[in-house]
Amino acid sequence: MTLSTKLDSVWLYGQLQETNFKLLLKLKGEVFLTFFFYLFPMILSKNYIVSSKIIGLIFALSILLFQVEDSYSTLIFVLIMLTIGIPHGSVDHLIAFINPKSRRFKSKLSFFTIYLSLISVNILLWVFSPYLGLLTFLVVSCYHFGEAQVIGFNDTKNKLLNFVLGANILLSLFLNNIFELQIILNDFTLFSSIDLTPYDKTFFLLISVTILMISVVQFKINKKVPLYAEMSILYLIFYHTDILTSFSIYFGFSHSLPMLIMEYKEMKEKNFFSFYLKTLPFTLLAVVFGVVLYFFNNDLLTANNLILFTFIVISSLTLPHVFIMKDFVENK
Repeated sequence: MTLSTKLDSVWLYGQLQETNFKLLLKLKGEVFLTFFFYLFPMILSKNYIVSSKIIGLIFALSILLFQVEDSYSTLIFVLIMLTIGIPHGSVDHLIAFINPKSRRFKSKLSFFTIYLSLISVNILLWVFSPYLGLLTFLVVSCYHFGEAQVIGFNDTKNKLLNFVLGANILLSLFLNNIFELQIILNDFTLFSSIDLTPYDKTFFLLISVTILMISVVQFKINKKVPLYAEMSILYLIFYHTDILTSFSIYFGFSHSLPMLIMEYKEMKEKNFFSFYLKTLPFTLLAVVFGVVLYFFNNDLLTANNLILFTFIVISSLTLPHVFIMKDFVENK
């Protein structure tokens, strides 16, 4: 083969690679447009809970299909939190006064006083006793996540079932990313000192699915098989993605988005856009808070620090939020 022929072959190979790259970008763009302009209206349909979770599944499959690197997990997390995660809790001050039977507050002043006091207490727990702060986060989140998860499969009256389901979700999230979690929680010597090297990641996936089957089988659930199926799929997503992406997908599409749409329907706004505008003040306040923290510590947005910081923030916000949602989701 002559030098000219070799150069032509190299050029042809380069052109082929460039064409493949352009096709991949075009395909990614089409998936992106489909996701936002075709699938998004599904969540406003009658079966918005199922639709929200299907969109989350499609989003997760897109990440796996295009082999999105873990380095993008922070960006995915920030985008989902800003557009779905934070907004779903940004109307607590309105939701708390919708149902006359569930009013725990005499005025907006009493609401914000109690709400902010609970947030402050939880932050102080993390500062002075990280173990107690972590325990509070786990207990409160288990109940709150489980209470939201059971909607569509069963009513929310069984408090033990709510807690068990939430515990299963968090346990699976942690088990399927246990090696990464051990690095993140390095300061918690009780956990970080455990030697996990003899175990394969698949082992922890099987453990989490087994625990789900055993712990939920004793409960009477109207739609038990669909619930098993959804949570098993969720566990597979946890298995195939890093901990920050796993949590982002679960928290965004399985938890926050269905609740956000439920809040929209409950508030009876003329359209979703007008409702979403009401979430912006406290969402923007959270953004300002994040920018201030970043200004004082620009290491915060590294993946490991961000995950630990997420634990603290979500546990602090969930503590008062869970009381508002408890009344809101009753009998739903």
